[in-house]
Amino acid sequence: MSAWNEIGDRCWVRRYDEWDLNVGLVVGSDGALVVDTRATTEEAEQLREHIRELTDLPVRWIVNTHSHFDHVNGNSVFTGATAYAHENTVAAVEGLVAETFAVAKVIDLGDRRVELLYLGNAHTAGDAVAVVPDVNVFFLGDLVEESQPPQYGDDSFPLEWPDTLERVIGTMPAGAIVVPGHGAVVDAEFARNQSADLGQVANTISDLHHAGTPLDKALAHTDGWPWEVSGLQDAIKRAYGVLGAPRRPTIPLLGPS
Repeated sequence: MSAWNEIGDRCWVRRYDEWDLNVGLVVGSDGALVVDTRATTEEAEQLREHIRELTDLPVRWIVNTHSHFDHVNGNSVFTGATAYAHENTVAAVEGLVAETFAVAKVIDLGDRRVELLYLGNAHTAGDAVAVVPDVNVFFLGDLVEESQPPQYGDDSFPLEWPDTLERVIGTMPAGAIVVPGHGAVVDAEFARNQSADLGQVANTISDLHHAGTPLDKALAHTDGWPWEVSGLQDAIKRAYGVLGAPRRPTIPLLGPS
C-alpha cells in the first residue's frame, strides 16, 4: 500500500492494494472532501485513520464517482459527511444516500471548490468527474484505468464511452493531472490515448455488426481489438444489444446489360 501522494496544493491521492483503488482527498478551509470510500466499512475505517495523517479537519463531503462497490461501500463510516453522486448512481445502488446532480454541481470547501461533471454514459450510466480547478486535478473514476484495460461490465456503454471521455478531455486545461480509478496518476495525453483505444473497440464492434457477423462469432473474433477479446465479452454483448440483431449481408443484383 502506498502513502499519500500530494498532486496539488492540499490535494492528495492514495493508491490501495485492495482493488488497486485510488482514493482522493481535497482539503479546504471548511473541511475535507473524499473521492470514493473503498469497498468495505473496514477499509473505510482504515482510510479514515489515514486521513488523520494529513488533516484534523472533519470529512464533510464525499464524492462517489460511480456505482460500483469498491467506490461506495465505505460511505457509512464518514458520519456527518454529505455524499454526492450522479442521479443514475444513486438509482443503481440500493440504500445509497447521497445528494444527486444531473449535469453539474459545485461543492464549496471554503477557500476553494470542487466541481462535479456528468458528460454521458461510459463505464456506467452515472460516471461523475470531480475537478479541483485551482490545481487542475481531475478525478475520473473508472472512466480511465491505468493498471489494466478499462473494464466493460454488464452496465457499461461501449459505443458511447469514447465520445463521453473525449468530452471530458475537452474540459482539461494544459497540464491537467488525471487520477484514474485504478493505477498510477496520468495526464490528458494518456486519457486521450485510452479514448482512442475505446473508440477502436466501438468501431470494431460496429464493423462486425454491419458485416452481418452474428453475436457468437463476434465474441470469438480476435482481430482489431486493442486488448484481449476475453476482456471484451460484455462490451460486445452490450453493443449488440443496442444495435440489434445483425442483418445478413446482401449481394447487390446486377442490372440489365
